[in-house]
Amino acid sequence: MPRKPAKPADEPIGERIRRQRIEVLDKGLREMARELNIVPAHLTDLEKGRRTPSDDLLKRMAVAYELPEVELRTGWRRAEAIVDEIATQDGVTTEKVPQFLRTARALSPEQWDTLIQQAQQMSAKKKRGKQT
Repeated sequence: MPRKPAKPADEPIGERIRRQRIEVLDKGLREMARELNIVPAHLTDLEKGRRTPSDDLLKRMAVAYELPEVELRTGWRRAEAIVDEIATQDGVTTEKVPQFLRTARALSPEQWDTLIQQAQQMSAKKKRGKQT
C-alpha cells in the first residue's frame, strides 16, 4: 500500500489533489476523470486551480481521492449547501448568522462541540414546546 505523503501546510488544494492522485492512488488524469464522470480538461482545471467543483463533484472527489470531504471544502472554501440555505432562510437568520459566525470564529474544537450541544438542547426544547 502506498505511503501517504506529508501535506505542505500552504499547499493549494489543486496541487494537493494532483499529488494524491499521482503519488498515493497511482492514477492517471484520464482514469480519474473517467471515475469522476468529467472530462480530463475539467480535472486539469481543478488541479491547476482554475475551477471550483460543484457540491456534487466535490463529494465524489472526496471518495475517489480518498480524502476527507472537509479537507476539500476547506481547500476550495466551499461550505456545505445547507449553510447557505439556513443563512438565507428568512430575515432573522440572514441578519444573525453572519453576526454569530464572526463571534464564534476563534472558538476551539471543544468550544464548538459545547456550542453545538447547547444548540441541540435549545432546538429540542423548542420542538417539545410546539408539540404540547
